[in-house]
Amino acid sequence: MWRVAPVVVSGGKVPRALRPHFNLAAKSLIPWRGKTLLEYAVDALLESSCAARPIAVVGPEEARAPLGRYGSDVRWLQCGETLMDNANIGLRFHGEGSTLLLLSPDLPVVTGGAIDRFAAAVPPEVELAAPVITREQFLRRFPGAPNKFLPTAGGEVTMGSAFFITGRALRMNIPLGQDAYRARKCPWRLAYMAGLKITWQVLTRRLNIKDLEARASKLCDAQVRAVFVDAPELAYDVDAPENLEYLESLGG
Repeated sequence: MWRVAPVVVSGGKVPRALRPHFNLAAKSLIPWRGKTLLEYAVDALLESSCAARPIAVVGPEEARAPLGRYGSDVRWLQCGETLMDNANIGLRFHGEGSTLLLLSPDLPVVTGGAIDRFAAAVPPEVELAAPVITREQFLRRFPGAPNKFLPTAGGEVTMGSAFFITGRALRMNIPLGQDAYRARKCPWRLAYMAGLKITWQVLTRRLNIKDLEARASKLCDAQVRAVFVDAPELAYDVDAPENLEYLESLGG
């Protein structure tokens, strides 16, 4: 299993659907069952076997308060403007030669075991990876839960909110990452980046994951993989009230 330098990217704003309920500086500060979502992410990393110490939390000033109880195991860092800014801040903190695990802080049921399963599934030659969970795996863990799935040639999948990336791959792809971030809400700009073949596959609901990996590897000049792993806890994020309402309905 990889030993990774963990970075919780905690600068994301509260989604529009949740703003009537939460007037907060960041989505990671949403409370649920006595803790912030940020604390669930940190606790899972502390529970995992693959995450080194300290854990870097890149977020706004308001994110410092919930972290006080962790002492030297966690370090708060002021966030930048974009996800790529925050990833680079985490890399500079851990060291340019580090291999990072970037974790979203809006995963209220994430566990150390789910993180470890993902890290253990990343092949040794890979420089950039994201977890992919099948529809069946997700719904077996969260039956009837609200979620969107991507049709592929091998069945419907959803992506987990974590990234594995080497320092080299991150440094080389900061401009590309910034372009992708700016284009994230413009499908045709993303389609241009992905290329005609991938765009056609998406439109016809027959996306080939191997083709996507090959295109991403070429764009990034790095070995990129979609890592299929039974870790649905990495894919249950909070974007709307119904995501928390569903968890409340489970009890426990």
